[in-house]
Order: sequence, then C-alpha cells, then structure tokens
Amino acid sequence: MNVSLLAVLYLFIAVTALVAVLLEDLLSAFITLSFTGVLMATVFALLRAPDVALTQAIINSGLVTSLLLVAYSQTRKTPHPPEVCDECPSWLQVKVPAFVCSVLGLLLFRGLYSLAGERSLPEASAHYLARTLEETGALNVVGALLLDYRAFDTLGETTVIFAAVSGVSILLSGGKRVHSGHGLSYIVKRGMALLTPFILLYAASILFLGHLTPGGGFQGGSVFATVAILMCVVYGTGFEASRISSKSKETLEAGGAILFVLVGLLGIAWGAGFLSNLPAPFSAGTPGSLLSAGNMPLLNIAVGLKVGAGLSSIFYAMIKILELEDD
Repeated sequence: MNVSLLAVLYLFIAVTALVAVLLEDLLSAFITLSFTGVLMATVFALLRAPDVALTQAIINSGLVTSLLLVAYSQTRKTPHPPEVCDECPSWLQVKVPAFVCSVLGLLLFRGLYSLAGERSLPEASAHYLARTLEETGALNVVGALLLDYRAFDTLGETTVIFAAVSGVSILLSGGKRVHSGHGLSYIVKRGMALLTPFILLYAASILFLGHLTPGGGFQGGSVFATVAILMCVVYGTGFEASRISSKSKETLEAGGAILFVLVGLLGIAWGAGFLSNLPAPFSAGTPGSLLSAGNMPLLNIAVGLKVGAGLSSIFYAMIKILELEDD
C-alpha cells in the first residue's frame, strides 16, 4: 500500500470537499463534488476494494451528478435579502466548515497510518475469505456476501429503489409531456453512437460476471441507466423515449423484482429456506465458469434489471418537469 499516495489523495479529497461547501455557484459545487467522488473511488481502488470503487465511480460521479444537474436546472438565481446575509457571520460560513473538514482529515490520516501496520483479520472476515468458494461456488467474495450470506439485505436495497421510484413518479406525475428532440451537436451524437455499444458491452460484462469478478447487478444496472441518461442528454428526450417507453422501464423494473422473489421462493419449495443458494436446487458448477455459484447469476440479473430501470425512471421522472406545458 502506497501510504504517501493515499495521504495526498486524502488531502485533495478534504480540499475539494471544502471547496464544494464554500462555493456559492451550485453548478461549480456539483462539478467539484463529482471530482471528489472520483478521488474517493481511486482511494478505494488503492485499498483493494474494486467493488466499492466501481460503485463509487458510477453512482457518485455519474448518476448522482446527473440528478443534481437536473435539480439545478429547476433553480432560479434570486438575490438574498440583505438581512439574511447580515444574520450569518463570516466565521460561520468559512471557519466552521474548514474546521470540520480539518478534523475529518486528521481522523482519515490517523486511520490511514493504522492501516499501514500489520493487522490480523477478524474471525468473520477470515471465514468468508476461506470458505466462500466452498459454500457459494463464487470467486467474487463481495458478490457472495451480497447475494448469498446477506441476500436479505440486498432484497431490502431493491425495495428501497422501488419505493424511491414510486415516490418520485407520484410526486412528479401530471401535466403534458413535450419531448425535446434537439440534443447536442452532430459530432457529439456520432461519438455517442460509437461509444454506446462498448458501454453496453461493459455493463453486460459487469452484470453477468458479477459472481466471478468485481461488479454485479447493482453496478451493471447503474451503467445501463447511465446509457439511458446519456442518450437523453445527447439526442434529446424524444429519441430515447421513442425506443424505451416509460411503460417498458416499469415492466423491466417489476420483472427484476419478481425474478428476485421467485428465486427466493425456489429455496422454500426445496425446503432450504427463502433465498437459499447451494442448499436449494442450484448447482455450484465449475468455479470460474459463467454457469456457477448457484443462484447468484440469476440474482445479479434481477438486481440489474431493478436498478437499471429504476434509476433511469427516476431520472426521466425528474426531467419530465422540465418539459411540462400548460394545456
């Protein structure tokens, strides 16, 4: 582990986070925050946590930034009343955030140097590293934890996404949808047309090989959602909506949830318990092959459908309010 490099990255993370807090322009703050997410993903990669790094890069620097930009487009710049600015002293605006970031930075440095020494693995971690392949048939320990040992947690996470999609759809429903077909320049559109197949191939590899390599349903579904968002930005909302309707997204999301539950019910039917893997009628297969790790490939597909359709639905529900016109 390169401690010096991590120390520099931690310093940059603290600085960019402080700058994002102090910037008055929201657009600049969002861009700075996105850069902070990239730095954090780099730190996770150096700490040998590729699954977390991948999630951080895709979600924080990609999807979250897109949603924040959509929200930013709904804001209006209005001058603050003088009395509001006078009531907030300068030390509260600058010194307090700087102090908080400094304290958090010192804590990070302290944790960094504690990680640099010799450490023994906790008993639970040692068990998972030693027995995951035997008990689940998966080479990716993180994926096995999410879809086998802690499958109920993953089911809860997909339920949260369903609740978020339902809430956003209800809050932003109503009105007349007017599609914008302009998009960006011709060069950007051609570049997007060339990159899209490679992005989709990368998303599919993350999704279908999640039990073998870093990644899985959540990361793969997020990349698929990113493609839908990029198509909206580059080509205009009418282009993407004419190919993947809102009803299709809802169907894919519901299909992912149904598939996840059905796989869990197979365990009950076999007498092994809900979401049981190898004790249920699922084969461990040959370690390292595509058809291995029992029900984990199916669960990755289910989560990918749920996350990809759900996140893209949230985005399109948010941009819908940009294009509402009164009858």
